[in-house]
Amino acid sequence: MHQPTAQTESPYEIVRRMENMLRVGTVVQVRHGHPARCRIKTGDLTTTWIPWVAARAGGKGRSQWWPPVVGEQAMVMAPGGDLTNAVALPGIYSDAKPQGSDSATTARLDLSDTESASHDSATGALSITIEQNISVRLADGTSVQMQPGRITLSAGGGWLTVDGSGVTAGPDVRAGGISLIGHRHSDVRSGTSNTGGPL
Repeated sequence: MHQPTAQTESPYEIVRRMENMLRVGTVVQVRHGHPARCRIKTGDLTTTWIPWVAARAGGKGRSQWWPPVVGEQAMVMAPGGDLTNAVALPGIYSDAKPQGSDSATTARLDLSDTESASHDSATGALSITIEQNISVRLADGTSVQMQPGRITLSAGGGWLTVDGSGVTAGPDVRAGGISLIGHRHSDVRSGTSNTGGPL
């Protein structure tokens, strides 16, 4: 007597699994909490919460955190066609989320609608545009801070600020080895005469 083909051996099931191995879809939800996951809509199907592929995921020593955004196209990769074990590979340009440049020599990073960093290898020009604040710090406390209308440099206990009121620095300013605060003048005389140069 003929036995029906088991579902796991059915050619229809095999075709279904093959179709599910690689699917292109759109990010519809992102969960940033631990563990980070996203959901992808592909055709009439929306995946469960699945991980996405990062450039590096080696913990604090070698890791990158850059979550996908809703509306971004992604590839859904499902080993064996089992979508419960799928992972998402975001980063496919689309009409809704197009590339930031059409130059062959430009590397560009778009951080928001108004913030970006780009480097042109043909000219060697690096351009960074940020709306509010740029901060660069070393472990010893040396820092450069830029915010609208103000730049502050700090190193070894000294600091310098440039803003609309001018240049302010401390604890002292030296030019040619001469202290602004502690210098003395030669040829000091009473009356209306000018002093000599600083010592």
